[in-house]
Amino acid sequence: MNEAMIAVIHDHMTKLFEPEDECFTYDLSTTDATELFTSMIQAEAFLFNELTKQKKTFLEYTHMANQLVVQDLIENKGT
Repeated sequence: MNEAMIAVIHDHMTKLFEPEDECFTYDLSTTDATELFTSMIQAEAFLFNELTKQKKTFLEYTHMANQLVVQDLIENKGT
């Protein structure tokens, strides 16, 4: 797990919801959580396909992502 990378990605994502930030796009009080998290996963899949030149569906991408999470949990003993 790359904690520095996680922190940077988290920082950039939260800026979408901070009204004082120039990246502000969404008001959390009116954003549907299901739509938000579904869109985030789909955006990850689009980025994955762009970077790897693959054509995984959203379901294939989430399956692969879950495998990576399990692999990380095993390697890091769940920490």
